[in-house]
Amino acid sequence: MEIYSLSVGPLEANCYIAYSGKDSIVIDPGDEANSILSFVREKGLRVHAIVLTHGHFDHFLAAGKLQEALGAPVYIGREDLPMLTDPGWMAEYIPPGYVPPRDVRPLADGDTVGGGLLGVKVMSTPGHSPGSVCLYAPGVLFSGDLLFSGGIGRTDLPGGDPSAIKESLAKVVQLPDGTLVYPGHGPMTTIGDEKISNPYLSRRRGNL
Repeated sequence: MEIYSLSVGPLEANCYIAYSGKDSIVIDPGDEANSILSFVREKGLRVHAIVLTHGHFDHFLAAGKLQEALGAPVYIGREDLPMLTDPGWMAEYIPPGYVPPRDVRPLADGDTVGGGLLGVKVMSTPGHSPGSVCLYAPGVLFSGDLLFSGGIGRTDLPGGDPSAIKESLAKVVQLPDGTLVYPGHGPMTTIGDEKISNPYLSRRRGNL
C-alpha cells in the first residue's frame, strides 16, 4: 500500500489517498477537491470508496464533489450519519457552494472497505464523535481524530464521550508497536512511540 497525504482546509486536516496498483480509497477529504482529483487523475487511480473517519466538517467538505467526479460511494460510521444528512448540523461551518454526498453508506465494526488490490478493516472507535472509526491494514492505522502524535481527540464537542474514547484508545494500543499511525491532524507517528511518549496513553501514568 502506498499513501499520499494532503493537509486541507483551514483546520489543516489530513486527507489520505491510499492505493495499491490502480485501486484506491480516499480518506477524509475535508476540502480542496481539485487537489485530490489532480493526484487521482495523475496516477490513473480507480477510487473504490470515499471513507470518512467521522462526521465533522473538516473531514468531509469535499466528499460530495469527489463523489460527483468519481462516482464512488461515501462511507461513514452509522452513528455519525446524521452529521451528513441533517442540514442544521454545524451549519455555521458549511461554506456556500457545499455539495453534499448523495450515496452515503454506513460502516460497522469489522467491515472491510475498498476494492481490487486494496482493502482496509473498519474499527469502531467512538469518543471524539459517536460514530468515529479507524481504518486498519497490517502495519497501518488511519486514526482520524482518535489519536494524534502526542495527543488524542477532544470530547467536548456534541456527541463526545470521554469514557468511550478511553475504551477506543485501549483498543488501538493493542496493535503492534510498529504500526504506522496516520492521524486526522498533524504528523505521522507509531503505536509504540505513542505508548511511550503520549501522556494520554502512557501506562506508567495509569491512564490505560
